[in-house]
Amino acid sequence: MKPIICFLLIFGIACNSPMKSNKDIDADSSSAIQEEASQSAAANPSENAAGGTANAGSAMAAGEEESNVRKGGTEPVSGTLRFKDHKYAIVSKGDGTGRSITIAASDLKGDSSKADSTVIRDVKGTLLKTSIEDLDNDKNPEIYLFTTSTGTDATGSVYGVTYINNKAFSILPGDVNAAAPKGYRGRDSFYIQQRQIVRSYPVYEDGDLDSKPSGGKRTIKYGLKKQANGYMLKEAK
Repeated sequence: MKPIICFLLIFGIACNSPMKSNKDIDADSSSAIQEEASQSAAANPSENAAGGTANAGSAMAAGEEESNVRKGGTEPVSGTLRFKDHKYAIVSKGDGTGRSITIAASDLKGDSSKADSTVIRDVKGTLLKTSIEDLDNDKNPEIYLFTTSTGTDATGSVYGVTYINNKAFSILPGDVNAAAPKGYRGRDSFYIQQRQIVRSYPVYEDGDLDSKPSGGKRTIKYGLKKQANGYMLKEAK
């Protein structure tokens, strides 16, 4: 009788053990990203990655929620954005030599525990601010990630993703990465105004110290344009 009882006990334990499919495991991973981002944003409602007031982004329309990112150091920088019925959990990990940013998109009207993740690799600098917009007015959300390099120049960069029918497409930086004009030494500031990304930075004359630019400020505006090879930020003339 003892062998039969042992067999029945083992069979019962096996039947009651939870087994996860690959889809379940993927959903758990995306849920963890969303949970990590939400907790970080809630715990740090007024800080950005630089530890101060953010200088990029714009007021959210109804149904949207502006993210907050926190000072990360070696820890993740996280935030959550909303656009209509969709939520985007953002987690930035790594340092300036190997940073990646993951965006987990979920449908709030469907199964919000499942999300499709997009990973942006080889990100330069520290994440300062995230913003969700619709610059080209096509009713589809665009997520913009503003970073700055470390060091005295503090060069700014912009990374972007747009979602068309819930599928992610990269936004190329385009003219943001154009050759630096005379007098440029970084210290970029970005914000969004009237469906354009606005960039400003101090202008240096020959001989100026890094702490004392004397050439005023230069402002450049960029709009989102659809190109044959995708979407790109182009300078507004």
